Amino acid sequence: MEPAEIGPIPSVWYAAFYGDQDRWWWDKICSPGFRHVAAFTYYPGPDVWVIYDVTFNRTNIRVISRTEWMAWIQSLPSHRTILRAEIPEDPWPRPWWLKLTFWCAPAVAHLMGIRSRALRPQALYRDLLVHGATPAFEISP
Repeated sequence: MEPAEIGPIPSVWYAAFYGDQDRWWWDKICSPGFRHVAAFTYYPGPDVWVIYDVTFNRTNIRVISRTEWMAWIQSLPSHRTILRAEIPEDPWPRPWWLKLTFWCAPAVAHLMGIRSRALRPQALYRDLLVHGATPAFEISP
């Protein structure tokens, strides 16, 4: 059984580019002010902002109120660039090689910030159990 539809996919996302510090080797190949990017979008129904931020150790997804969002946006460095992008209903079909390690299992492992080499969901399941995950929301027969 597939999960229920929970609402529309956002049609507008914002990308915030910032960062002047040399912290990692790849910062040497990035221009100052463009050493990091985070994305965010607004959901009008529940009146919340969603921030998607991929960091070195994990992917962070935060759902925050308008007040919290105002504090977050003001906390960004003053040397920032923010772009607004309307997302097409039919996304560009990515070439297979862009998806080499970005599918469900590696993406969820990255999101959770766990050490895993899982390429398949079953391997991720085993890795999560090793890291102490426990069953939740089980359905009784």
